[in-house]
Amino acid sequence: MNQPDTFAMVAFALLTAAVVWLGWLQRRQHLRLQRLLRERDRLFHFSLDLLALLTPKGEFQQCNAAFTRVLGYTERLLLGKSLFDITARDDWPHVDEAMAFLRQGEPAYFTVRVKTLNGAYRWLSWHINPAPDDGVWFAAAHDVTQQKEVEAALRSEMAFRRAMESSVSLGLRATDLEGRITFANPAFCRMVGFDRDELEGKMPPFPYWPEEDWDLCQRTLQMVLAGQTPPEGYEMRIKHKNGKRRIARFYVSPLIDESGKQTGWMAAILDITEQKRTRLALEAAQQRFETVLDGVDALVFAADWHTDALLFVNRAFKRVFGFDALGKRARDLGAPAIPPPETDPSKPMNTAEHVPEMVWQGDWQHPTSGRWYHVREQLTAWVDGRVVRMVVATDITAQREAIEAELQQMAQLHQTARLITLGEMASMLAHELNQPIAAIANYCRGALLRWRQGRLDPEVVGEVLQKAAEQAERAGTIVRRIRSFARQSAPQQQWVDAVTIAREAIELLRADAQRRGVTVRTQLPQDGVMVSADKILLEQVLVNLIRNAFDAMQVVPPKQRELTVTVSETEEGVCYRIADRGVGISEEVRRRLDTPFFTTKPDGLGLGLRICRAILEAHKGRLALLTRPGGGTVAEVWLPRAQGGASHDAQG
Repeated sequence: MNQPDTFAMVAFALLTAAVVWLGWLQRRQHLRLQRLLRERDRLFHFSLDLLALLTPKGEFQQCNAAFTRVLGYTERLLLGKSLFDITARDDWPHVDEAMAFLRQGEPAYFTVRVKTLNGAYRWLSWHINPAPDDGVWFAAAHDVTQQKEVEAALRSEMAFRRAMESSVSLGLRATDLEGRITFANPAFCRMVGFDRDELEGKMPPFPYWPEEDWDLCQRTLQMVLAGQTPPEGYEMRIKHKNGKRRIARFYVSPLIDESGKQTGWMAAILDITEQKRTRLALEAAQQRFETVLDGVDALVFAADWHTDALLFVNRAFKRVFGFDALGKRARDLGAPAIPPPETDPSKPMNTAEHVPEMVWQGDWQHPTSGRWYHVREQLTAWVDGRVVRMVVATDITAQREAIEAELQQMAQLHQTARLITLGEMASMLAHELNQPIAAIANYCRGALLRWRQGRLDPEVVGEVLQKAAEQAERAGTIVRRIRSFARQSAPQQQWVDAVTIAREAIELLRADAQRRGVTVRTQLPQDGVMVSADKILLEQVLVNLIRNAFDAMQVVPPKQRELTVTVSETEEGVCYRIADRGVGISEEVRRRLDTPFFTTKPDGLGLGLRICRAILEAHKGRLALLTRPGGGTVAEVWLPRAQGGASHDAQG
């Protein structure tokens, strides 16, 4: 074989080997490319992030399975849709801005809300890179919904904390373990007048320390850093930026971080300037109050409603019950302890919600000295909230003695008035007694004459003696009535018949009425009308009023001298009406009727009406003087009517 053939064979062999090697290289490259494509597809489809290929118009060309997992869309549903179709309308401006960058060949980063297949929205953070040579955009999106929710919650919490710091009135200040201020809330800044920037990071002496108290403030700070502050806090003066001093109470507690390590001290500061001023004012007012109560003559004390322990007593109380009375029980000292029977401590009125409540007032006599006191007892709330009996007892011994003396004088005046009335009635009564006595004498003489003449007829004698006995009984009745009217006795109220009293008063004055030419008419009920009264005193009232009516009619013609006495019972009470046809009462006289010793009679004492009113007031009644139509006066005497069945019981 010649040399050219050999070269050709070698060249062919080399060429064949090169072709085989190139084929092997090509196959290897193909296999590698397939492996890369498989890995890309695996990465594309199994990636947790949302991956997609977008057209330059922002339309989906391809997407991975993460879209289905996160948004619910399959690739078939997204093909042909644009980013605008799944983005919330409010976030479209962000998409427009991103697409403008992409069209310029620059990558875009934005976060928008994307609508899921079920209508909800999730936050996606997009990273899109343009590939102009391939005519596509490579897009990757990461679901940041949870991060957004956490951020929103953090923002809400921070906003709440800032709002709380701004609205709370309690000052808060934090310091580290060296005493440096690390935090001051707005309330504390307002309290001292410095901004947060002027406080945070400051070391002592702090700008709100008063210069005159630096040593005290420094010692207090050392106590805080040593953890020796009392649980109830401590008071300290602070200086406002304007120079004014205020008083604050500090409550200090350790500041612990998340790992449980102490990083400093947190102080809650309360401005108590006004509280201190108010407390001092209250203490001064309390001192003035006690000084005033110690200066009064009345006995004043406060006792616990449940224990009866004395909580406050004034000097007058101490003088009577002992200067060591405070703390003892009121009843043990003999002090007024008079919860009335209807006052039950178990009722709601012994709680603070139902006070103050007046529970009793009346007169009380000291068991030892015998002195009288007017007591007013009231339930009220004490300074600590418990219910107490506040009692004020005023010494009324002198007043009661004066009243008793006045009652005795009034009784004597009543007796004097009755005796004066009897003196004025003496001639009338003598004339009235003369008639039955003369009749008895005549009957006796006639009977004696018949006996001497021997003409004594038993029937005639019996008739004469019967008539004499009747006249004797008449005279005895007149004498008994006069003695009863004149007798001085203590007032004694009992159930009496108002009609009977009216008849007896008229009988007492019947002779006077005849002498004066007065016609007396009566309108009296057939049945008795019962009243609670002193018979003698009530009869004296009627006698005085009837005699006044007689006097008022002396200047009118005899034919007009007519008196009407009426007794009636109404819902208001029992009423006596004594109506005359006299001259009446002028306005000037009416204005002066209650003036002591005023009288229109030449020989009067001016006590008649005054005594009548006093008697009726003692009977809880009243007297009214009215003008009678056609001339004259009507005197109305009103008395309380009998309650329940008292009237019938008294009659029975």
